[in-house]
Amino acid sequence: MESTAGESSRSRRRVPLLPPGVFARRIRLLSYSAAGAGVVLILLGVGAALRPGPSLYTDSFSGYDPPFSVVAGILLIVLAPRVRDRAAFAWLFSTLAPMLTCLAAVGSPNAFSIASAALSVGYVASVYRYRSGFYRGVPGGAGATELAVIVAGLLTLLFGTVGSRWLGNQVSPPIQGWATALYFTVTTISTNGSTITPVTNETRLFVVALILLGVGTFLSAVVVVFLPFVERRLSGMTERLERAQMQELEDHVIVCGASAEAVATARALRAAGARTVLVSPDGPALELLRSEGFRTHLGDPSVEGDLRGAGVERARAVVVAQASDAENLLTVITVRALRPALRIVAIASADSSLPKLRRAGANEAVSVVSVAAQLMSAAALGGTPAEPAAGAASGA
Repeated sequence: MESTAGESSRSRRRVPLLPPGVFARRIRLLSYSAAGAGVVLILLGVGAALRPGPSLYTDSFSGYDPPFSVVAGILLIVLAPRVRDRAAFAWLFSTLAPMLTCLAAVGSPNAFSIASAALSVGYVASVYRYRSGFYRGVPGGAGATELAVIVAGLLTLLFGTVGSRWLGNQVSPPIQGWATALYFTVTTISTNGSTITPVTNETRLFVVALILLGVGTFLSAVVVVFLPFVERRLSGMTERLERAQMQELEDHVIVCGASAEAVATARALRAAGARTVLVSPDGPALELLRSEGFRTHLGDPSVEGDLRGAGVERARAVVVAQASDAENLLTVITVRALRPALRIVAIASADSSLPKLRRAGANEAVSVVSVAAQLMSAAALGGTPAEPAAGAASGA
């Protein structure tokens, strides 16, 4: 009991207990702080590049801190909207900023690098206090993947800029400034070619590694970032084209549902020369039907707006053939309210649903199971199929 009480006490001390509104304001403040800290880090990096300060000690890494501060600042600016959304991966990726700045401060300790390290560590420490407010679970998803690609691109730029400056005396002409190093990195990654030529095998291997990293990051960015954008644009164009086609469509039959009965009915109507539109919330099923040449409309047949989108005002008939009798009943009521004189044919799974569908407004209500049973019995006895009995179909 004492151990449990001690654990509960430590948990309460670790997680700040704040009202939801106060906590949300704190998170927004952290988001704004991330953007502000990012801008300051970029300014510190640019200042260190333009006016290098004296280092506490001098070694081979002295003066290499500016790009680390700039990359850490860009990272925090990119993370700011994700921090506001309290995404788990935002908290994880924010730890990269102090790693980069502290590494630069250890290798090149000067006023700029130490200030950058202190700022990034202070920000991550403030975020750490509210870590329990970030959504738990696997920090995956499209947002995390996009951010991972952005981080990979920033790290590739950092690798190329620092590496080209480090090997600046092994290229012709020599690289002597950070602007030239960044120019060489970007032109190398973009494979556009550069006027700066490596003259040693070590530099050539570095250029090869930089090209491979840059091309890999670019292709990942295309797949993760740009392809979804293109798909959304194409999807929007397709939806607008479908709406235009629906507005021109008239004297057609609307088939509600994507069940086996609905698909078979649509095929029979098409074979008879009737124009049909299938309406269903089942996107994958409609995609398959669209590949067969059917007109489809993604939506709920029991919703007036979706029925209007399928052109119910200009339709000659509606076939209600969803998998559930309850859904069919609601759809019949909705269609009848929109078009009092429209012909409605409904399919029922249970015989007991037939009178309900007829009272709801269906002109014809058919029990597929009963009709199929009569046809099968007639075929088994070698006779001529009889007309459906009263239990198989009912009409108004």
